[in-house]
Amino acid sequence: MTVPPPSPRPPRPLCDLAPRARLGALADPGSVVVHEAARPSPHLGRFGIVAQDDDGIVTASLALAGRPVLAAAQDERFLRGSIGQRHAQALDALLQRALAEGADAVILLLASGGVRLHEANAAELALAVALRHLTDARAAGLLVLAVGVADVFGGASIVACAADRLALVPTARIGLSGPKVIETARGRAEFDAADTAAVDALFGAAARAAAGEADLVADDAGALREWIAAALAAPEAFAAHVERDNVRIAPRREPPAAAPVEPTLLAGHAARPMDARGLLWRIGTDVAVTRPFTGAAFDGLSVHALDAALLEAATVRTLVVSEDSTGHEVSPAAEQRFESRRLAHHAAVLALLRARGVRQIGLLCGTGHSAAFFANALQAPRLFAVPAARVIAMEPAAIARVTGRDIAALIDDDPLLGQPVRHFAAHGGIDGLLAGADPLRTLLATMAP
Repeated sequence: MTVPPPSPRPPRPLCDLAPRARLGALADPGSVVVHEAARPSPHLGRFGIVAQDDDGIVTASLALAGRPVLAAAQDERFLRGSIGQRHAQALDALLQRALAEGADAVILLLASGGVRLHEANAAELALAVALRHLTDARAAGLLVLAVGVADVFGGASIVACAADRLALVPTARIGLSGPKVIETARGRAEFDAADTAAVDALFGAAARAAAGEADLVADDAGALREWIAAALAAPEAFAAHVERDNVRIAPRREPPAAAPVEPTLLAGHAARPMDARGLLWRIGTDVAVTRPFTGAAFDGLSVHALDAALLEAATVRTLVVSEDSTGHEVSPAAEQRFESRRLAHHAAVLALLRARGVRQIGLLCGTGHSAAFFANALQAPRLFAVPAARVIAMEPAAIARVTGRDIAALIDDDPLLGQPVRHFAAHGGIDGLLAGADPLRTLLATMAP
């Protein structure tokens, strides 16, 4: 009796594959050249965690339909794909290499819970640098494509939304504040993280695609190859993309604009508001300063109004990006607006201004809080701070929950988790401290040629 050959096995979805296998599934056969591993994190041993050699990310050069591209694949099996310092540095190196080699595109296969809480200060700084280089690379003509192959939350969601195009496989979820974070902040009565239907309706790939925030693509290598090939065939100029996005994400109803009130930071500088809300102020003829959000959230609606003002500030030569807020808004309403997209757009607007020759300097004049700091002042190539400034990379309760450490004992003196700005400065995140009663005047004097 002749035994028929076995039927070929159907291809496995990417969500079931390890990172290297995901890259291999997308690439032309035999074209994958894996780059040197990111190196294990030096920060995890203190928490009793065994570090992984690649720190949860694999990068490679490959061909797709004969075109040279560089790609990264995150490993959600290692600490939920969290982005540590070495992980972020590997992503940054990939972008720099793509520009140097003239690659046709960078493809990011994302699967991450966001910045690694165990490495708060170092990780947030490293990923912020990678985000800045991503938007600068796009401004220089590099196509960046992102595919969510699993959950993508926190800072990783901003990176995803900062790409030229974003695709999600059906099982992926994406958002700035995850379900459990919202439940903790707002209470189970407002949002139940265990309610699968509610979570999918807010974060799920189908919901994001229906809202026009991403392309829904089958979790199949062939379908994803086709999506990538279509994006490669129809790139959009960075400036046109930013301008179009600024219109697309505009709120349906603008909140009422109060009369501009000069921030304390600008007292004595003869500053003039450049927009109806007083979000952007001019000093002299060619310096503009963004208003700090002191005591308030860095919310997406206000940020969009700020971006509109920035895009109209054609004659500004220097922009001071001030930073002081209570962080991004954590609520179901904020996720419904998809704050990840709005913060990513803000980072892209800043990149567009840099590409147009606007010098940018960040000023941490109060609290740099989580994603707000990450997408705002940390996007400036140089950052100065007042000595009393604080950096809250992660909420202490979240760090305590994940690490199992008594965060109260670490909040002031721990190099990675401590909030006083001296710790962030020790990681290279601050270019200088501005003493005195008028830090803006000191900064402007420092900037003078």
